[in-house]
Amino acid sequence: MIPTPPNKSNCGKILVITGQDLRHQYFVNQLNTRFPLLAVLTETCTYPKPIAHADEEQKAWNWFFTRRKNFEEKTFGPANWTPTLNNPPLIKIPQGKLNAPETLKKISDLHPEFIALFGTGLLGQKFLDRFPRQIFNLHVGLPRYFRGSSCNFWPVHNNRLEELGASVHLTNAGIDTGNIAAWSAIELEDDDNEQTLAGKTLTTGIELMISVIQDWRNKTLNFTTSEKTGELYLRKDFTPGAVLRVRRMVESGELKRQLISIGNRKPLNGV
Repeated sequence: MIPTPPNKSNCGKILVITGQDLRHQYFVNQLNTRFPLLAVLTETCTYPKPIAHADEEQKAWNWFFTRRKNFEEKTFGPANWTPTLNNPPLIKIPQGKLNAPETLKKISDLHPEFIALFGTGLLGQKFLDRFPRQIFNLHVGLPRYFRGSSCNFWPVHNNRLEELGASVHLTNAGIDTGNIAAWSAIELEDDDNEQTLAGKTLTTGIELMISVIQDWRNKTLNFTTSEKTGELYLRKDFTPGAVLRVRRMVESGELKRQLISIGNRKPLNGV
């Protein structure tokens, strides 16, 4: 069923800035089923391949990304896309140009009122100063536990499954330290694996972003601050060695035993 378009006079100008992968496209599609979008900017990004120190690590790396590709194609592929409310312009940002003056000008010329951010590089101070309290980041993690990159991986790696979740926060000069507009842990189930757990953080995060946009339109946004600052993980921390540990958890049954010991748990949330 095609969603009923909202009253355009009350839509606001919603701009999305995201990555170029299938999960990012799915994020755009899901927002656009609920809200007309002003434009979509996609950042080109090539991730460096870390060095595997053993053949087992390389095999684990290939195993992980093959499983992720298969899972995302099944879960976030075009077959799951819903008809959208409009066809917003698509603007590609070359790698390394997210904070460039020409990018900032393109965005300024669009006059966005709400910017939804997901899966991009860090924004510079000039960017933040130009759009104060307008940029909301979808973080596939809970900032009081995990900040930075791959925060739907590290709770699995660190045996802290109950800290898997998603949040939407105002973007500031820190890394996932802005005031939180909404957050939720994910539901854990016995038959989950490392990919379904990561996928749940995205689908939960999309629901949160939709809720935040609705609250923003209704002028009912409420913010909280995290009672503590979580551990910071960078892209360089995501190594074949870390992936090998998770593969061993999956194949030995350790991950399933953890899930069973926790039991099916409905998520806590702060929407």
